[in-house]
Amino acid sequence: MDPNEGTDDPDRLARILLATALAVVAAVWLRSGKRVRGALAGVGALAVGYGLATESGDLMETIDIEGSEERAGLSEEDGGLRCAACGEPIVPGQRRGPNENHEIVHEDCE
Repeated sequence: MDPNEGTDDPDRLARILLATALAVVAAVWLRSGKRVRGALAGVGALAVGYGLATESGDLMETIDIEGSEERAGLSEEDGGLRCAACGEPIVPGQRRGPNENHEIVHEDCE
């Protein structure tokens, strides 16, 4: 990864500045004897830096939002749940639960 890659992104630049500031504050607090504050600031700097180094392009692709909705039985056209066994909509108040494949089904369809 090129060190200058993505510095045009204002969000990324702000996180770089935050990680740098936390590292400086951690060093100052550790030198002045405030160990707990310095350690916490150092951990924060490491966390922000690690997040910068390992970030992927798109968060939505990383956590797979569309795929998780399909696995949960959510249907976009009616905005509700559908039974994985029979395909009928599950209305509010109707008993439901996961089957052996961890899909949402009617209690009667189990």
